[in-house]
Amino acid sequence: MPLQFIPLSPALGAEVRGLDVHHITPADADALAQGWLAHHVLVVRGQPMTEAEQIAFAACFGTIEMARRTSPLATRPEIMVISNIRENGQTLGALPDGELSFHFDRIHQKVPNKAGVLHALEIPSSGGETLFSNMCLAHDTLPADLQQRLQGLSALNTYEYGQTHAQNKTLDASAPTAVHPVVRTLPDSGRKALFICRLMTDHVHGLAPAESRALLDALCDHAESERFRYEHRWQVGDTLIWDNRCTIHARKDFDAGQRRLMKRVTVGDTAAPAH
Repeated sequence: MPLQFIPLSPALGAEVRGLDVHHITPADADALAQGWLAHHVLVVRGQPMTEAEQIAFAACFGTIEMARRTSPLATRPEIMVISNIRENGQTLGALPDGELSFHFDRIHQKVPNKAGVLHALEIPSSGGETLFSNMCLAHDTLPADLQQRLQGLSALNTYEYGQTHAQNKTLDASAPTAVHPVVRTLPDSGRKALFICRLMTDHVHGLAPAESRALLDALCDHAESERFRYEHRWQVGDTLIWDNRCTIHARKDFDAGQRRLMKRVTVGDTAAPAH
């Protein structure tokens, strides 16, 4: 039977039904790739995966990258652990606790990644939901004159690894930075997507600091509106992939005394964002 894609919100997201993650056929892989382009976020419920199976699932969408940070909780070099589990006072995973502001992964690098795949192994009893916002819809619903103003603009993006809010960043000369279009064009569809975020986008080139800050705040407020969102409430065994080129994501707070363990695979891109 062909795969089914059941919408999860009016804005973006679909649950994949009819997929056996332990035996993904070439036809399944093609359908997954097309469903991902259409819905930007795909969710597979209730199918625990091995690390090898998670990597095989992610490979349906592109080339797999090695993890930036290794963990004793993973055995494969492609797996990045997102967790608050600690041993002798040391965290065994990245981004362990608390709320995380809306962001694009690696927008502070020259070629941000194409997609991320998260698999849930342990989750707290409440909290820790992941929010996604559709940046194509956010762009398309801007006033026409503002869309015109944004064309051709570029912005500086920076990050300090581990920080979850922009005001806590303390950057030095070694901090990774990248300049990208404020509005990027998706190569697959030709659609326009806002490509700024609250956590990492610092300044719009060519604008005075106050004007740049006002514009970025207004765009982020617009992009984070609930009408563009899907909120994922995790269950053990969930696997989720998002299009990092046109969706921002954030995490809600949760009880740091409860364990949270996610494994992540990164799908790389081949070219820098273009106007």
